[in-house]
Amino acid sequence: MTRPFGTGDIAERIRAFDWSATALGPIATWPVELMSSVETMLAMPRPATLLWGDALLQLYNDAYIDIARDRHPALLGRPVAEGWSDIYDDAVAQRLATVRAGGAVSLTGREVALRDADGRPERRTFDITWSAVRDGDGAIRGALQQLVEVTDHRRATAQLRDSEAQLRMMVTTGSHMLFRMSADWGQLLRLDGRDMLPDIAEPITDWVERFIPDEDRGAVFAAMAAALDGPTMYELEHRVRCPDGAIGWVASRAIPILDAEGRVTEWFGTGIDITARRTAEEIVRRSEEMRRIALDGGGMGAWRIDLATREVRGDARFFALWGMPPSDEPRPASDFLARLSPDGLATVSRFETRRIAPGAEFDGEMEIVAGPTAGCWLRWRGRADGPDTRILHGVVFDVTEQRQATERLRERDEMLRLFGDASTDALSIRDAATLHWRYVTPAFRTIYGRRRRAVLTGDHHRNWLALILPEDRARVEAAIARVRGGAHVTVDYRIRRAPDGAPRWLRTTEFPIRDAGGQVVLIGGITSDVTASRQAREAVARSEERLRSAVEVGGIGLWDWNVATDEVHWSAEHFLLQGYPVGSVEPSYSAWLARVHPDDRAEAETLMAEAMGGGRPYKQEFRVVHPDGSIHWHSARGRFFFDDAGQPVRMVGAIVDVTERRVWTERQQVLIAELQHRTRNLIGVVQALADKCARASRDLPDFHQRFGDRLQALVRAQGLLSRLSEDDRVTFDSLLDAELAALDGEAAAVTLSGPNGVRLRSSTVQTLAMALHELATNAVKYGALGAAGGKLSIAWRLAAGTDGTPWLHIDWHETGVAMPAAGHAPLGSGEGRELIEHALPYQLGAQTSFDLGADGVRCRIAIPISRHGG
Repeated sequence: MTRPFGTGDIAERIRAFDWSATALGPIATWPVELMSSVETMLAMPRPATLLWGDALLQLYNDAYIDIARDRHPALLGRPVAEGWSDIYDDAVAQRLATVRAGGAVSLTGREVALRDADGRPERRTFDITWSAVRDGDGAIRGALQQLVEVTDHRRATAQLRDSEAQLRMMVTTGSHMLFRMSADWGQLLRLDGRDMLPDIAEPITDWVERFIPDEDRGAVFAAMAAALDGPTMYELEHRVRCPDGAIGWVASRAIPILDAEGRVTEWFGTGIDITARRTAEEIVRRSEEMRRIALDGGGMGAWRIDLATREVRGDARFFALWGMPPSDEPRPASDFLARLSPDGLATVSRFETRRIAPGAEFDGEMEIVAGPTAGCWLRWRGRADGPDTRILHGVVFDVTEQRQATERLRERDEMLRLFGDASTDALSIRDAATLHWRYVTPAFRTIYGRRRRAVLTGDHHRNWLALILPEDRARVEAAIARVRGGAHVTVDYRIRRAPDGAPRWLRTTEFPIRDAGGQVVLIGGITSDVTASRQAREAVARSEERLRSAVEVGGIGLWDWNVATDEVHWSAEHFLLQGYPVGSVEPSYSAWLARVHPDDRAEAETLMAEAMGGGRPYKQEFRVVHPDGSIHWHSARGRFFFDDAGQPVRMVGAIVDVTERRVWTERQQVLIAELQHRTRNLIGVVQALADKCARASRDLPDFHQRFGDRLQALVRAQGLLSRLSEDDRVTFDSLLDAELAALDGEAAAVTLSGPNGVRLRSSTVQTLAMALHELATNAVKYGALGAAGGKLSIAWRLAAGTDGTPWLHIDWHETGVAMPAAGHAPLGSGEGRELIEHALPYQLGAQTSFDLGADGVRCRIAIPISRHGG
């Protein structure tokens, strides 16, 4: 047999290389695509490299040695990225990635650092093209790289002539054919056909008509079209009609030859005679088929018949199947024919009267009706091989169980028919290839509105598809394709029921029915009308969607507790309300109780126990503590379900966050109390102002003027407390000025120091204003602003807290006040002090102190303000 890869230095090196140490493995295991690609690459006149596999292992031709220089022969079998690491840059990597995705690319004017024959460095310039190499299934296995040196065109021309001379030598000595095609595949420019086909140049269509058998022409033209679309490698195994009329097999490969601009100038390819391989594969296939059939049937026996002498030989198992003792000597065919049924004899007679040609096959089943094995069915498989067609040989095996199974299947078919006739579901069987119905039950008419006779005429499949709504047909056809592939499939779809056109939802379950060889030959189906259940399910889905929307919008957390198994289900909102990320913990009673405020747990457990005992439904408002320390109020309601013995088995319930309501309720209570207190203080201030004005006024008009001015100042102070809009902020100095303005006449006794424009939080203004009002009122009534010689100092400053939040520090300091003696109760009701020491810390998070000194009140207030003053 001719050695692979032709001749040449590189061809010899490839044959001698230890490929078993690489990812390619020994040459004997190489796929035909790799062998053919190497042949093509070695035969190319220009420098070329084949990059194969995931690692792009490098094989190259003799013309490439001049480029490899001192890297040769170490490049052989190495990944291209290692062998040319100094020039394997992003540009090369990107182009190889494009090729491996199916494209053909080029890189022009690429300069490469090499060494000349004396080892001196030199730089040469090349145009490089890459094209994809595919396997028989179309998968890309590697790339073919071609180089054209543009450093010295004369040198390139000389190299081309030398390469062409080598190519001609390889054609005359090798075992493969070489051919060139025009860029558009319209013309076969040259075919060096060797012994298999004549050398020829003609239009490709003429060549195909003359040399390609009818059954392969479509594949040849399709492969040509695919290669042109790429452009990518043309590769195909096909039959050819040789000049002597014999049919052979050829593995053809062709690659595009590109110019410097990446345009295809022509195609260059090889054809390898693979007739011997394909013939061997067919023999192996037939042998394997006979072995499979024999093993499938079990009880295989071998036989040999001489038609001339009508003598039969067989092994021990063969004679056992006939109920005869084993024999090394031939027995007359009449011994066997006498035990066959009339149908078996007729089968033998028909075969004997046929013209027996080499390769003729015999296949049939016969029943033995006489002898110890009467009732046994045998299946025969044989053929006539070689020039002597009188000798038949083959195998025989017992198929009695299969025949019995067939009879049982017939009985089951009858039962199926009876069952189908009574079923309200439509049962059907259709041909897997044509999709024509073979069997449908009467319920088909009830469901589809069509009589069975109408279903079983015309183009069954198209008529049936016409009943299905267009938007559902693709899904139904995809399901049928899966069943043809061997899968069990259930699909829901809608039809327009004939003849009333009413839309109906159907559910069809289809399954494959296979033959003895495992091929899907029939498709069984069960179709039900599920319109009512679909409508009910859609109604439930809409109801659930409405409930889900209501729960999400309302921020309601739901729970469902299986008391018997202690399994708990929480909705997503329940996790969030409890301060857990959704799904972060296993829902449980203990996980819920762990979040309940310690002060509320005892009541929660008591109420839960009472509800579980059947006393009453569970209902409670309680506090929960989140991981960040924040406290939230929840309102929970739930109820238990009990079994017949009165034991709790399940509890469902819901929780909502009522923190805002609780805070506003508590704040409202404080504000109402403060409002009442502030009203009393305001009346006291008005009364004090009236007395003071009366003492200082010369007459009634003067009193009217003084008293009216003070009332207006007080009104302005009250007006500031209502400026709580989102975009309008009250500053501390304006709030302080408004309060002190109500005490006009005492400004000389007041000293103010602090920055202007300190913007207060909207939620701070009202409460702080009341505190300042209380301090100012007390100062007027009992303190520095009501006593002769009294002084009031108000200072404020800004400072950052530990977390970076700015704080406002206020220092209210009265002096020159005659304070009550020790042991005497302080003047006033004490409500102002309570506001400062309790309300401010609770509502504003303030820090306060209130001291009654020897000569007056000293109050310190620190409140947080936002970074942006509101």
